[in-house]
Amino acid sequence: MSPRDPDPDPGPDPATRPERATGSDAATGPEPATGPAQVTDPDSGPEPAAGRNPAGGSAPAAGSEPARPAAGVTLAGWVRPVSRAVPSAARRLDHWARRSARDTRGRVVLAAVLVLVLAVPTGLGLGLAAVLDGAGSGASATKVATIGVMAPLSGGSADAGVSVRDAVTLAVEEANRQGAVPGWKLEVAAHDDLARPDGGAAGADLFADDSRVIGVVGPLSSSVAMVSLDRLSSVGIPVISPSNAEPTLTAPESASNTRPYPTYFRLSGTDELLAQVTADYAVNTLGRSRISVVDGGPDYGTITLAERFARHARAAGATVPTVHRVDGASTAGEQVRETAKAIQDEAPDLVYLATGAGFAGELRGALADEGVAVQVMGADGLLDRDYVERSDSAADGDVVADLSVPLSRLPAAGAFVAAYSERFGGPTVGADGLLPDGTSIEPEPEPEPAPTASGAPGHATATSASVDPSHTSGSASAADEAGASRSGASEAGTASPSERELEVRRARDAALADLREAAIPPVAAYAYDAARALIRAAAAVLPGRTEVDMATRQALVRAVGAGDFAGVTGQVAFDTKGDVIDPRVVLYSVLGGNFVPLQVDSP
Repeated sequence: MSPRDPDPDPGPDPATRPERATGSDAATGPEPATGPAQVTDPDSGPEPAAGRNPAGGSAPAAGSEPARPAAGVTLAGWVRPVSRAVPSAARRLDHWARRSARDTRGRVVLAAVLVLVLAVPTGLGLGLAAVLDGAGSGASATKVATIGVMAPLSGGSADAGVSVRDAVTLAVEEANRQGAVPGWKLEVAAHDDLARPDGGAAGADLFADDSRVIGVVGPLSSSVAMVSLDRLSSVGIPVISPSNAEPTLTAPESASNTRPYPTYFRLSGTDELLAQVTADYAVNTLGRSRISVVDGGPDYGTITLAERFARHARAAGATVPTVHRVDGASTAGEQVRETAKAIQDEAPDLVYLATGAGFAGELRGALADEGVAVQVMGADGLLDRDYVERSDSAADGDVVADLSVPLSRLPAAGAFVAAYSERFGGPTVGADGLLPDGTSIEPEPEPEPAPTASGAPGHATATSASVDPSHTSGSASAADEAGASRSGASEAGTASPSERELEVRRARDAALADLREAAIPPVAAYAYDAARALIRAAAAVLPGRTEVDMATRQALVRAVGAGDFAGVTGQVAFDTKGDVIDPRVVLYSVLGGNFVPLQVDSP
């Protein structure tokens, strides 16, 4: 199911507090440094020299009682060391207390000591109380800022929503470990919007009322965005969506130069771009001239994706007899049969579907049953296993378009995939050496000894070296060069078993990396970049500030809009409307029940 506009799922009351990362689930990196590591007490001075009165004389202070001998020790001899030791001990105690108050564990220890000491009201107890209070409320205390996540965390779209939350959490944890925002610690608060407008409205209220929120990643659904952005924008919160595609969120049809939500940005392309690219591919690359179009919504009160496609296809020279309106979230048999019959009567050479995966799969099967041999092109709602499973082998050769580039086609995704998989789990090699899909990469058998000149078995004078399974070479010189460079090679150039094992391990690691890429929804990479855009803005704006007020949020919005950096998904930068400057469209082909990327297009 597409994360852009998933089907809404019934769920719990959306008006709940967002979940916050706390305890073991919170960002675990060290708090950013807020001052020099060494602390000195400005009120302390050099200790008085041994044997001298601190006032500058060697005699006892005036008015002191005469010394009385006691077991060979005079009272003056006992008082002087104590009078010298007390100031020193006080300074050391103060130094220890201030140093301990710098971290959570130290403050816990101080609090325990304070409870004991305050049982007897002494200067020591009052001094510790002052230090502990100053550590928690002074200007040097680390402040907390929140990045909100608005996504479906339950229901049919939970896989995409949870991956978004996890990707944002990963970005925040990395930022905290690196001390990216001096004087501030970041946290994540996630709200389950249920992929429903009412869930989005509840989430917007929760984040708008939170004085620590510096930005929101999400929502995924355009229908959720349309009911939540006005509230978030009214309090100045920057919002970056990884997947909204409705064009009017940044440029209304009636006033294309007006930005309706000044704090809103998105990393996804729009339905207008998707319709334009797919119509061009259908007419000019596939050569289709008569196209049946099925429109399953969603309808935002503007032009739907299917209507946009039909308009561009007609402009390119194709005939579109009609646009069939259906309930795209339904799989009702009667509606499917009626639509299949209408398409059969139109005798098209291509069918374009902008529906859910379930309806599309049932329709694909119905067309095959009716003997209609026609290729299907679909929007990203079809990019789901449900489509190929319902349509069986009839879907092979179909084309599906999406606005999110898969991780396998993102050159910079390797480090993100590794970090995400390590943090949140991913496919691993089992104890039996098998990959998660049950396959095994076995080492190639050791080459048979070649006959010598006399015909007896012996070592060949030239053999093919073992190479990476992804590369082949028919050149004897290349094989010899590879063999000579290996420390474990035998005298004749044959790779040793240990070298073959290393090659198998490399091949297994490569296969495992592919499986991990496939296991992470593409939208997660876009959410990670969205979080990094907010963090970079926070690093430029928050240091030196004491609270997240309207002026701070306005500065954050400006910093996001001016940002420009190389992200996992490509260059992260926005135009004056808040749209990403380099949106992409990916075309997939269905082959053997799998979605195989064909090409990635940019406008």
